[in-house]
Amino acid sequence: MKFFWLFLLFLIPCLSFSQDLHFIKFSDKSDVEFYYENPTAMLSEKALERRDKYNISLDFTDIPVDSTYINEVKSLGIEPIGISKWFNGFFAWLLEEEIQELENLSFIANIFSFVNHPNATGKPQKIKKFEIENSTLKTTFNTNFTYTNTQIEQLNLQVLFEEGFTGEGITIAVIDNGFYGVNTDEGFAYIRDNNQIKGGYNFVDNNEDIYTEGTHGTMVLSTIGGYLEEEFIGTAIDADFYLFTTENNAYEMPDEEVNWIMAAEKADSLGVDIINTSLGYYEFDDPRYDYTYQDMDGETTYISRAAQMASEKGILAVISAGNAGNQDWHYISAPSDAAGVFSIGAVDFENNPASFTSFGPTADGRIKPDVSALGVQAAVLVDNAINFANGTSFSSPIMAGAMACLLQAFPEKPLEELKQKVRKSADLFENPTDQLGHGIPDFSKIYDDLLSVDSPILFPEIKVYPNPTADFLYLQTEENIKNIQLFSFEGKIIKNYTSTTSLDLKNLPTGKYILKIQLENGKVGQQQIIKK
Repeated sequence: MKFFWLFLLFLIPCLSFSQDLHFIKFSDKSDVEFYYENPTAMLSEKALERRDKYNISLDFTDIPVDSTYINEVKSLGIEPIGISKWFNGFFAWLLEEEIQELENLSFIANIFSFVNHPNATGKPQKIKKFEIENSTLKTTFNTNFTYTNTQIEQLNLQVLFEEGFTGEGITIAVIDNGFYGVNTDEGFAYIRDNNQIKGGYNFVDNNEDIYTEGTHGTMVLSTIGGYLEEEFIGTAIDADFYLFTTENNAYEMPDEEVNWIMAAEKADSLGVDIINTSLGYYEFDDPRYDYTYQDMDGETTYISRAAQMASEKGILAVISAGNAGNQDWHYISAPSDAAGVFSIGAVDFENNPASFTSFGPTADGRIKPDVSALGVQAAVLVDNAINFANGTSFSSPIMAGAMACLLQAFPEKPLEELKQKVRKSADLFENPTDQLGHGIPDFSKIYDDLLSVDSPILFPEIKVYPNPTADFLYLQTEENIKNIQLFSFEGKIIKNYTSTTSLDLKNLPTGKYILKIQLENGKVGQQQIIKK
């Protein structure tokens, strides 16, 4: 009896004074003009180049959070688990008395709780992570990349490979649960030896050890960057990578969403072009935090709002639609509901919907997923072997790699135009479904379509000849030329010209380039050229 009462005395305070996850929003930021005048103090050159490329202006969300506010919060004994410049504040687990202390601070604008169902009853549950994604080891190897042929040829992506577009110059951030074995396994030697892993961070343990935790991220990464000669090739083998661990394998709670937001902000500041995340949230170990289908509107959850913000900063966010298709909750999950993200469903090798792939549309009626790719028996690398695994976790990175190849091929195209071209090429474009969206894209069709658009100059007042050329390129026009820029197909400026009708290309390597021409009358056009 004595033990029982001691136990109750211990339990009651735990129940009465439990912490809940909150976001604490600050009222303003300091040194705003300084950061606008010195943008490299807050963003990398690569991030600024991406903004210039897509004509995206710097704004208040790019400015760092005021450090004096954070220090004052910490002086109260409150430790943030994530500090967000995009939302201008911090996330923390708070007691009721800590909330009251914060409300007395002049720079606190508002405090938001993550609890959605305060009166939820029942025992906290243990959510099974990646439940659908069983894998089968394959021990015999064939040749000609047999194991990845289906996931590549189903998209007709081999056409871009044959043209030399394998993701070179494109940077992809993979946000997942860990990357165990990527630093040692043979299947990742190619990207290791070529210095394509540019860095990363473990937001779960708050350190730089990204090669621990789980292997789900390892499998996801392999579908993009894995390589075994004549056996296995990812969809963007020559891309660069940042690897971020945000998923805690011990539980399913909304602080994992906070980790994701921190990773997305970091990816933006580093200048990544694509984010792939094979994670989604709607149900948690503590049911008070669960979402409803009505929350899947792209504007309610913090993670979806962050994914939308990433897309508005010129990042192509490729997101798994989810694996809940054959469950009571069968809808897409956050952040795949965000309007600007590219949400990916799953099919089998016969182009049928995977039984588990989650259903759209969003709660506000938008078509999601956008398109679909192989997610049944997709070839992956894990534990130094080739496996087959199931899940939208793999259809998403397969598509992310394909999009990297497309970005490499057409670096000057706006992201929204590229996404729409991909949707339009898909087999269900005229009759999209709730489970597959617009269906399976055809990257051969996309490539031909974009080439046909890019081949002629975009205005009739100017002619470019000869094309292809081995030495000089000539421009014929009655209009005055203001500026000419020559780009590599990776989107890098090779040379600037002014008011000239003769371009010397003799010293350039052979290959494809993009010529961008601006006339004094304000018209801007571009044309693909070939140097023989």
